[in-house]
Amino acid sequence: MPLLEALHSGVQDCATYNERYAPINLVSDRMDEIIPGQDILLVTVPAQAHKFYAREMSQWLEDGQTLLIMPGATGGAIEFSNILDANTNRADIILGEAQTFSFVSRIVDPHTVLLSKIKNTVRISALPAISNNELIESLNRTPLSFDLVENVLKTSLGNVNAMLHPAPMVLNAGLIESQCGGFLHYHNLISESVGSLIERMDKERINIARKFSLDSATLLEWLAEVYDAKGNTLCECIKSIDTYDAVNCATNLNHRYIHEDIPTGLVPISDIGRLVGIKTPAIDSIISMASQVCQQDFHSIGRSVESLGLSGMGIDEIREYVDVGIKQSEYLPIYKSRDLPVEDF
Repeated sequence: MPLLEALHSGVQDCATYNERYAPINLVSDRMDEIIPGQDILLVTVPAQAHKFYAREMSQWLEDGQTLLIMPGATGGAIEFSNILDANTNRADIILGEAQTFSFVSRIVDPHTVLLSKIKNTVRISALPAISNNELIESLNRTPLSFDLVENVLKTSLGNVNAMLHPAPMVLNAGLIESQCGGFLHYHNLISESVGSLIERMDKERINIARKFSLDSATLLEWLAEVYDAKGNTLCECIKSIDTYDAVNCATNLNHRYIHEDIPTGLVPISDIGRLVGIKTPAIDSIISMASQVCQQDFHSIGRSVESLGLSGMGIDEIREYVDVGIKQSEYLPIYKSRDLPVEDF
Protein backbone atom coordinates (compact mmCIF):
# COMPACT_ATOMS: atom_id res chain seq x y z
CA MET A 1 0.00 0.00 0.00
CA PRO A 2 2.86 2.53 -0.48
CA LEU A 3 0.80 4.85 -2.70
CA LEU A 4 -2.31 5.07 -0.50
CA GLU A 5 -0.24 5.37 2.67
CA ALA A 6 1.68 8.23 1.13
CA LEU A 7 -1.56 9.94 0.15
CA HIS A 8 -2.88 9.68 3.70
CA SER A 9 0.31 11.04 5.20
CA GLY A 10 0.34 13.92 2.72
CA VAL A 11 -3.23 15.13 3.25
CA GLN A 12 -3.41 16.36 6.82
CA ASP A 13 -6.33 18.77 6.53
CA CYS A 14 -7.84 21.22 4.06
CA ALA A 15 -5.87 24.20 5.39
CA THR A 16 -2.34 22.79 5.26
CA TYR A 17 -0.86 20.95 2.31
CA ASN A 18 2.24 18.80 2.53
CA GLU A 19 4.26 17.48 -0.37
CA ARG A 20 4.82 13.73 -0.54
CA TYR A 21 6.38 11.52 -3.15
CA ALA A 22 4.25 8.43 -3.82
CA PRO A 23 6.07 5.64 -5.67
CA ILE A 24 4.01 3.77 -8.25
CA ASN A 25 5.22 0.26 -8.91
CA LEU A 26 3.93 -0.03 -12.47
CA VAL A 27 2.46 2.25 -15.12
CA SER A 28 1.24 0.44 -18.22
CA ASP A 29 -1.43 0.57 -20.91
CA ARG A 30 -1.48 -3.24 -21.18
CA MET A 31 -4.24 -4.98 -19.26
CA ASP A 32 -2.36 -8.29 -19.30
CA GLU A 33 0.45 -6.62 -17.31
CA ILE A 34 -1.80 -4.90 -14.79
CA ILE A 35 -4.74 -7.17 -13.95
CA PRO A 36 -3.47 -10.75 -13.41
CA GLY A 37 -2.41 -11.49 -9.85
CA GLN A 38 -4.02 -8.40 -8.30
CA ASP A 39 -6.44 -8.79 -5.39
CA ILE A 40 -8.17 -5.40 -5.65
CA LEU A 41 -8.81 -3.39 -8.82
CA LEU A 42 -10.09 0.20 -8.63
CA VAL A 43 -11.57 1.61 -11.83
CA THR A 44 -11.29 5.39 -11.39
CA VAL A 45 -11.82 6.53 -14.98
CA PRO A 46 -14.56 8.95 -16.12
CA ALA A 47 -17.88 7.13 -16.33
CA GLN A 48 -18.22 7.44 -20.11
CA ALA A 49 -15.14 5.19 -20.36
CA HIS A 50 -16.70 2.34 -18.33
CA LYS A 51 -17.82 0.47 -21.45
CA PHE A 52 -14.32 0.52 -22.92
CA TYR A 53 -12.64 -0.63 -19.72
CA ALA A 54 -15.20 -3.38 -19.12
CA ARG A 55 -14.49 -4.80 -22.58
CA GLU A 56 -10.72 -4.47 -22.22
CA MET A 57 -10.56 -5.91 -18.70
CA SER A 58 -12.99 -8.81 -19.15
CA GLN A 59 -10.55 -11.29 -20.70
CA TRP A 60 -7.91 -10.75 -18.00
CA LEU A 61 -10.00 -10.86 -14.82
CA GLU A 62 -9.39 -13.78 -12.46
CA ASP A 63 -11.54 -15.64 -9.94
CA GLY A 64 -11.58 -14.05 -6.49
CA GLN A 65 -10.61 -10.53 -7.55
CA THR A 66 -12.46 -7.49 -6.19
CA LEU A 67 -13.29 -4.81 -8.75
CA LEU A 68 -14.62 -1.49 -7.48
CA ILE A 69 -15.92 1.15 -9.90
CA MET A 70 -15.13 4.48 -8.25
CA PRO A 71 -17.35 6.28 -8.89
CA GLY A 72 -20.01 4.36 -10.77
CA ALA A 73 -22.00 7.52 -11.61
CA THR A 74 -25.57 6.25 -12.22
CA GLY A 75 -25.75 2.61 -13.29
CA GLY A 76 -22.01 2.04 -13.63
CA ALA A 77 -21.91 -1.39 -12.01
CA ILE A 78 -24.96 -2.54 -13.96
CA GLU A 79 -23.42 -1.39 -17.25
CA PHE A 80 -20.08 -2.98 -16.34
CA SER A 81 -21.79 -6.24 -15.36
CA ASN A 82 -23.75 -6.41 -18.62
CA ILE A 83 -20.54 -6.18 -20.63
CA LEU A 84 -18.74 -8.74 -18.46
CA ASP A 85 -21.73 -11.11 -18.77
CA ALA A 86 -21.47 -10.86 -22.56
CA ASN A 87 -17.93 -12.23 -22.33
CA THR A 88 -17.98 -16.03 -22.18
CA ASN A 89 -14.76 -16.09 -20.13
CA ARG A 90 -16.11 -14.00 -17.23
CA ALA A 91 -14.29 -14.70 -13.99
CA ASP A 92 -15.99 -15.10 -10.61
CA ILE A 93 -15.22 -11.65 -9.23
CA ILE A 94 -16.72 -9.38 -6.58
CA LEU A 95 -18.06 -6.35 -8.45
CA GLY A 96 -18.68 -3.18 -6.45
CA GLU A 97 -19.78 0.40 -7.06
CA ALA A 98 -18.82 3.53 -5.13
CA GLN A 99 -21.15 6.50 -4.88
CA THR A 100 -18.29 8.94 -5.41
CA PHE A 101 -14.49 9.23 -5.44
CA SER A 102 -12.65 9.01 -2.12
CA PHE A 103 -10.47 12.04 -2.82
CA VAL A 104 -11.04 15.70 -3.56
CA SER A 105 -8.26 16.02 -6.10
CA ARG A 106 -7.03 17.95 -9.12
CA ILE A 107 -4.16 17.43 -11.56
CA VAL A 108 -1.62 20.23 -11.19
CA ASP A 109 0.77 19.07 -13.92
CA PRO A 110 1.66 15.72 -15.54
CA HIS A 111 3.62 14.73 -12.45
CA THR A 112 1.63 16.32 -9.63
CA VAL A 113 -1.81 15.82 -8.11
CA LEU A 114 -3.28 18.11 -5.45
CA LEU A 115 -5.31 16.17 -2.89
CA SER A 116 -7.18 18.69 -0.78
CA LYS A 117 -9.13 16.11 1.22
CA ILE A 118 -9.77 12.43 1.75
CA LYS A 119 -13.52 12.14 2.25
CA ASN A 120 -14.73 10.98 5.65
CA THR A 121 -16.51 8.03 4.06
CA VAL A 122 -17.80 6.80 0.71
CA ARG A 123 -20.90 4.64 0.22
CA ILE A 124 -20.35 1.37 -1.65
CA SER A 125 -22.29 -1.74 -2.54
CA ALA A 126 -21.79 -4.94 -4.50
CA LEU A 127 -23.69 -6.15 -7.52
CA PRO A 128 -25.42 -8.32 -6.51
CA ALA A 129 -25.83 -7.14 -2.92
CA ILE A 130 -25.54 -10.69 -1.58
CA SER A 131 -21.78 -10.18 -2.06
CA ASN A 132 -21.69 -7.11 0.18
CA ASN A 133 -19.92 -8.82 3.07
CA GLU A 134 -17.19 -10.11 0.77
CA LEU A 135 -16.82 -6.66 -0.80
CA ILE A 136 -16.35 -4.77 2.47
CA GLU A 137 -14.07 -7.48 3.87
CA SER A 138 -11.83 -7.12 0.83
CA LEU A 139 -11.81 -3.31 0.77
CA ASN A 140 -11.18 -3.04 4.50
CA ARG A 141 -7.60 -3.94 3.65
CA THR A 142 -7.21 -0.47 2.13
CA PRO A 143 -6.74 2.67 4.27
CA LEU A 144 -9.89 4.25 2.79
CA SER A 145 -13.15 4.58 4.69
CA PHE A 146 -16.23 2.93 3.20
CA ASP A 147 -19.86 2.75 4.26
CA LEU A 148 -21.69 -0.36 3.04
CA VAL A 149 -25.24 0.29 1.79
CA GLU A 150 -28.14 -1.90 0.67
CA ASN A 151 -27.42 -2.20 -3.05
CA VAL A 152 -26.09 -0.38 -6.11
CA LEU A 153 -29.41 1.39 -6.60
CA LYS A 154 -28.55 3.38 -3.50
CA THR A 155 -25.06 4.27 -4.72
CA SER A 156 -26.31 5.05 -8.24
CA LEU A 157 -29.30 7.11 -7.12
CA GLY A 158 -26.99 8.78 -4.60
CA ASN A 159 -24.98 10.31 -7.46
CA VAL A 160 -24.18 13.67 -5.89
CA ASN A 161 -21.84 14.69 -8.72
CA ALA A 162 -24.83 14.80 -11.05
CA MET A 163 -26.42 17.27 -8.66
CA LEU A 164 -23.40 19.50 -7.97
CA HIS A 165 -21.64 19.66 -11.33
CA PRO A 166 -23.87 20.22 -14.41
CA ALA A 167 -26.30 22.90 -13.18
CA PRO A 168 -23.62 25.45 -12.13
CA MET A 169 -21.83 24.89 -15.45
CA VAL A 170 -24.93 25.35 -17.62
CA LEU A 171 -26.32 28.30 -15.68
CA ASN A 172 -22.95 30.10 -15.72
CA ALA A 173 -22.00 29.20 -19.30
CA GLY A 174 -21.61 32.82 -20.42
CA LEU A 175 -19.35 33.70 -17.49
CA ILE A 176 -17.22 30.58 -17.93
CA GLU A 177 -16.70 31.10 -21.65
CA SER A 178 -16.17 34.87 -21.58
CA GLN A 179 -13.73 34.78 -18.67
CA CYS A 180 -12.14 31.39 -19.52
CA GLY A 181 -12.53 30.29 -15.93
CA GLY A 182 -10.78 32.03 -13.08
CA PHE A 183 -13.52 31.26 -10.56
CA LEU A 184 -14.19 28.60 -7.95
CA HIS A 185 -16.78 26.07 -9.13
CA TYR A 186 -18.52 25.61 -5.80
CA HIS A 187 -18.02 28.91 -4.00
CA ASN A 188 -18.59 31.24 -6.97
CA LEU A 189 -20.92 29.38 -9.32
CA ILE A 190 -23.40 28.03 -6.76
CA SER A 191 -25.36 31.11 -5.74
CA GLU A 192 -28.59 31.06 -3.74
CA SER A 193 -30.75 30.73 -6.88
CA VAL A 194 -28.53 28.08 -8.48
CA GLY A 195 -28.38 26.25 -5.15
CA SER A 196 -32.17 26.38 -4.88
CA LEU A 197 -32.54 24.72 -8.29
CA ILE A 198 -30.02 22.03 -7.33
CA GLU A 199 -32.01 21.35 -4.15
CA ARG A 200 -35.14 20.84 -6.28
CA MET A 201 -33.19 18.47 -8.53
CA ASP A 202 -32.07 16.65 -5.41
CA LYS A 203 -35.67 16.24 -4.21
CA GLU A 204 -36.50 14.55 -7.50
CA ARG A 205 -33.57 12.18 -7.02
CA ILE A 206 -34.72 11.40 -3.47
CA ASN A 207 -38.28 10.70 -4.64
CA ILE A 208 -37.01 8.19 -7.20
CA ALA A 209 -34.90 6.43 -4.55
CA ARG A 210 -37.93 6.22 -2.25
CA LYS A 211 -39.84 4.35 -4.96
CA PHE A 212 -37.28 1.58 -4.44
CA SER A 213 -37.75 1.82 -0.64
CA LEU A 214 -34.32 3.38 -0.28
CA ASP A 215 -33.64 5.99 2.39
CA SER A 216 -31.24 8.12 0.37
CA ALA A 217 -29.49 11.00 2.12
CA THR A 218 -30.25 14.47 0.84
CA LEU A 219 -27.44 16.49 -0.68
CA LEU A 220 -27.23 18.66 2.44
CA GLU A 221 -27.05 15.56 4.67
CA TRP A 222 -24.33 14.10 2.48
CA LEU A 223 -22.26 17.29 2.62
CA ALA A 224 -22.54 17.32 6.42
CA GLU A 225 -21.48 13.67 6.62
CA VAL A 226 -18.55 13.87 4.20
CA TYR A 227 -17.29 17.42 4.73
CA ASP A 228 -18.80 18.42 8.10
CA ALA A 229 -20.69 21.15 6.22
CA LYS A 230 -23.04 23.47 8.11
CA GLY A 231 -26.01 25.46 6.85
CA ASN A 232 -29.72 25.38 6.09
CA THR A 233 -29.39 25.82 2.34
CA LEU A 234 -27.04 24.33 -0.23
CA CYS A 235 -25.37 27.69 -0.78
CA GLU A 236 -24.71 28.05 2.97
CA CYS A 237 -23.34 24.50 3.19
CA ILE A 238 -21.03 25.05 0.22
CA LYS A 239 -19.62 28.25 1.74
CA SER A 240 -18.74 26.35 4.94
CA ILE A 241 -16.52 23.83 3.13
CA ASP A 242 -12.93 25.08 3.06
CA THR A 243 -11.87 22.13 0.90
CA TYR A 244 -13.73 23.69 -2.02
CA ASP A 245 -11.30 26.63 -1.92
CA ALA A 246 -9.01 24.48 -4.07
CA VAL A 247 -11.60 23.54 -6.72
CA ASN A 248 -11.49 25.94 -9.67
CA CYS A 249 -14.21 26.07 -12.29
CA ALA A 250 -13.77 24.88 -15.87
CA THR A 251 -12.40 27.21 -18.53
CA ASN A 252 -14.95 26.05 -21.14
CA LEU A 253 -17.98 23.78 -21.49
CA ASN A 254 -15.99 20.88 -22.95
CA HIS A 255 -15.61 19.46 -19.47
CA ARG A 256 -16.49 16.25 -17.67
CA TYR A 257 -18.90 18.13 -15.41
CA ILE A 258 -21.15 18.21 -18.49
CA HIS A 259 -19.97 15.42 -20.79
CA GLU A 260 -19.71 12.87 -17.96
CA ASP A 261 -22.20 13.94 -15.32
CA ILE A 262 -25.12 14.53 -17.68
CA PRO A 263 -25.14 11.39 -19.91
CA THR A 264 -24.05 9.01 -17.14
CA GLY A 265 -25.72 10.90 -14.28
CA LEU A 266 -28.72 13.08 -14.91
CA VAL A 267 -29.98 11.20 -17.99
CA PRO A 268 -30.27 7.76 -16.34
CA ILE A 269 -31.74 9.32 -13.18
CA SER A 270 -34.39 10.99 -15.32
CA ASP A 271 -35.05 7.79 -17.28
CA ILE A 272 -35.38 5.68 -14.14
CA GLY A 273 -37.75 8.35 -12.84
CA ARG A 274 -40.00 7.84 -15.84
CA LEU A 275 -39.89 4.09 -15.26
CA VAL A 276 -41.16 4.42 -11.68
CA GLY A 277 -43.58 7.29 -12.34
CA ILE A 278 -41.63 10.21 -10.86
CA LYS A 279 -41.51 13.43 -12.86
CA THR A 280 -38.16 15.24 -12.99
CA PRO A 281 -38.77 18.75 -14.42
CA ALA A 282 -35.77 20.37 -12.70
CA ILE A 283 -33.35 17.65 -13.80
CA ASP A 284 -34.82 17.60 -17.32
CA SER A 285 -34.42 21.38 -17.62
CA ILE A 286 -30.65 21.11 -17.13
CA ILE A 287 -30.40 18.20 -19.58
CA SER A 288 -32.37 20.17 -22.19
CA MET A 289 -30.39 23.39 -21.75
CA ALA A 290 -27.07 21.53 -21.88
CA SER A 291 -28.17 19.73 -25.04
CA GLN A 292 -29.05 23.05 -26.68
CA VAL A 293 -25.94 24.91 -25.52
CA CYS A 294 -23.56 22.06 -26.40
CA GLN A 295 -25.53 21.11 -29.55
CA GLN A 296 -25.58 17.48 -28.47
CA ASP A 297 -28.56 15.26 -27.66
CA PHE A 298 -27.55 13.96 -24.24
CA HIS A 299 -30.75 11.92 -23.92
CA SER A 300 -29.84 9.84 -26.99
CA ILE A 301 -26.22 9.18 -26.00
CA GLY A 302 -26.74 8.77 -22.25
CA ARG A 303 -27.36 5.68 -20.17
CA SER A 304 -30.98 4.63 -20.19
CA VAL A 305 -33.27 1.99 -18.75
CA GLU A 306 -32.93 0.16 -22.05
CA SER A 307 -29.13 0.35 -22.33
CA LEU A 308 -28.82 -0.84 -18.72
CA GLY A 309 -30.94 -3.88 -19.53
CA LEU A 310 -33.79 -2.88 -17.24
CA SER A 311 -36.53 -2.49 -19.87
CA GLY A 312 -39.75 -4.29 -19.05
CA MET A 313 -38.82 -4.64 -15.39
CA GLY A 314 -40.82 -3.20 -12.52
CA ILE A 315 -39.60 -1.86 -9.20
CA ASP A 316 -39.65 -5.25 -7.48
CA GLU A 317 -37.88 -6.96 -10.38
CA ILE A 318 -35.12 -4.36 -10.43
CA ARG A 319 -34.70 -4.66 -6.66
CA GLU A 320 -34.44 -8.43 -6.99
CA TYR A 321 -31.85 -8.09 -9.74
CA VAL A 322 -29.55 -5.77 -7.77
CA ASP A 323 -30.05 -7.74 -4.54
CA VAL A 324 -29.54 -11.32 -5.75
CA GLY A 325 -28.37 -10.95 -9.34
CA ILE A 326 -31.26 -12.65 -11.07
CA LYS A 327 -33.56 -11.00 -13.58
CA GLN A 328 -37.15 -12.20 -13.76
CA SER A 329 -36.64 -13.20 -17.39
CA GLU A 330 -34.00 -15.68 -16.24
CA TYR A 331 -36.55 -17.65 -14.22
CA LEU A 332 -38.18 -20.64 -15.91
CA PRO A 333 -41.80 -19.68 -16.65
CA ILE A 334 -44.35 -21.54 -14.50
CA TYR A 335 -46.18 -23.01 -17.47
CA LYS A 336 -42.95 -24.59 -18.65
CA SER A 337 -41.99 -25.90 -15.22
CA ARG A 338 -45.22 -27.90 -15.06
CA ASP A 339 -44.05 -29.93 -18.04
CA LEU A 340 -40.79 -30.98 -16.36
CA PRO A 341 -40.54 -34.70 -15.47
CA VAL A 342 -40.92 -35.47 -11.78
CA GLU A 343 -38.13 -37.63 -10.42
CA ASP A 344 -38.84 -40.47 -8.04
CA PHE A 345 -37.20 -40.12 -4.63
